Amino acid sequence: MAMTGSTPCLSMSNHTKERVTMIKVTLENFYSNLIAQHEEQEMRQKKLEKVMEEEGLKAEEKRLQRSARARKETEFLTLKRARLGLEDFESLKVIGRGAFGEVWLVQKKDTGHVYAMKILHKAHMLEKEQVGTDRVQQAL
Repeated sequence: MAMTGSTPCLSMSNHTKERVTMIKVTLENFYSNLIAQHEEQEMRQKKLEKVMEEEGLKAEEKRLQRSARARKETEFLTLKRARLGLEDFESLKVIGRGAFGEVWLVQKKDTGHVYAMKILHKAHMLEKEQVGTDRVQQAL
């Protein structure tokens, strides 16, 4: 950004202003979600402590309960961060076709839940110039 004297030049293009706004919203959402997750985790911890106190558990039993809860929290966070791929699903049948790809009925292998999965062919989208150039460069 150009500097004139000690004050910054405030002339930005509309594209830059839009990008700044998008990034600001993304960061605000990210951190508000982190705070909400932390608060939920603390609520679960307090609830466990209250239940253990009401049951009158001994110190060793409380320690075991806390340890089990910590393991469950860790497993949950690990599953939440896991990226899914085609190998995680079993294809059942094609339920739709379009100009750029297909929609498949799939079943998740570990849970058995059924989903619709859209599979887009990037080459077809590029041929028909249906992808913004900045996004194409990021993906390549």
